[in-house]
Amino acid sequence: MPALRRVRMIKGPARVTVRGRCFVFGADVSNSRVDVRAGKALPFELGAGSRLFVRMGQRARIWWANPFSAGSLIWKGTFRTILSAAEKKGSLTVMIAGDSDTGKSALCTYLANMALTNSFLPCIVDGDIGQGDIAPPSAIGAAVLHKQVTDLRDSTAQLFGFVGSISPAGIEDLVAETLQELSKRSFDSAHLQIINTDGYAHDEGLPYKRLIADKIQPDIIVVLGRNLPLISVLRSGSWQLLSARSSEQVTKSPIERKWRRHDQFLRFIRDGHVLAETDRMKFSYLGNAVSATMLMAIPMLDHENLDLFVGLGSEGNVDGFGMIEGIVNGTTHIRTDLEIFDTIYLSNIRLTGDSAEQITLEMPGQVSQES
Repeated sequence: MPALRRVRMIKGPARVTVRGRCFVFGADVSNSRVDVRAGKALPFELGAGSRLFVRMGQRARIWWANPFSAGSLIWKGTFRTILSAAEKKGSLTVMIAGDSDTGKSALCTYLANMALTNSFLPCIVDGDIGQGDIAPPSAIGAAVLHKQVTDLRDSTAQLFGFVGSISPAGIEDLVAETLQELSKRSFDSAHLQIINTDGYAHDEGLPYKRLIADKIQPDIIVVLGRNLPLISVLRSGSWQLLSARSSEQVTKSPIERKWRRHDQFLRFIRDGHVLAETDRMKFSYLGNAVSATMLMAIPMLDHENLDLFVGLGSEGNVDGFGMIEGIVNGTTHIRTDLEIFDTIYLSNIRLTGDSAEQITLEMPGQVSQES
C-alpha cells in the first residue's frame, strides 16, 4: 500500500463514494462505494488528489484525523513483524488484547486485510462476547476471510461457540475454554489466525487474559495501548509480546454500544418460527446441563413471554441462534430460521423492544449465576 498523507474519519450511518486512491484498514476501496454502519467510525486514507463524497445519516460525523493516531500507519510495523513470523513458520496464531476502545477490532480488520494482500488466508476468532462483530453477543465466532472488508460485520462466521452472557466476569473459565475450543477447530483453516478479545483488562480481567493466553498458546500477543499491568501479566510466556499504539477517536457512547449490541442480536435471529417439544429438547446454561423441569421451575420467569436469546445446535455444535418467545403447554416457541436442532443453549439475555436486558437465571438446585 503506497504512503498516504490524509486520513478522513467518517462515523456512520453514512454512504461514501470514493474518487481516486483510498484505503480503509488496508482494504483497497479506490473508486468504490463504502457504507458505514451507525456508530462505526472508519478511517479513509486518501491518496493525492483523491476525494470523498459523503451522504450522512442522523448523528453521522466527518472530520480530519492525524495519520499518526488513526488509520493503519500506526500498525505497519506490527504487521511487518507478524508477516515475517508467518513466512518463517507457515501458519501463525496472533492474540489481540487491550482496553475497550483501543481499536482491537480495527487492528484485527487491518491484519486480515494485509494478510490477504500478502497471499495469506486469515481467520478471525472473535472472543468479545459483549461487542463481537462476527457472532452475536454472548457467543464466539470464527470466520475465514477470502476477501478484504472494511467492517468485520460484513464477514460471516463458519463456526460458533456459545457462552450465554455478555460479560465474562464470573465465567472467565467458560469463556477461555470456549475460545480455546474454537481456536483449535479453526486453526487448520487459514495461515493466520487472529484472536480478538474483550476489553475486560483490569483487576480480575488481568488473570483472565493470562488464562486465555495460556490456553490458546498464541505465537504472538499484541497489546494495544499503555495498559502496563496487562503488559506485565502477559510478558512471560512462549509467545512474542508486541506493544502497539491504540487507535484514537474511536470511542463509542454507552447508547451506541447498547444499540449496536441489540442490532447484532437481531442480525442472527431472523424471522422464522419453530415449535419444539420441550421434553425432547436438551438445555444448557453457562456450560451446565439443565432439565426441562428445572427450566420451568426458575422463579420470577414468565414462561409464556420469555423473549430469551438462545443458541441452537446438535451433536455438540452451535448451528444457529434464536429467541425463545415462550413455553406453553409443553411446547417451546422459538423465533429462528434453523429447522433442525436438539439442543438449546440458554443465555441471560432478554430482548425487549430496542434493548437487550440482562436477567438472572437462578436454576433450582444449582448455584445462582448473577449476570
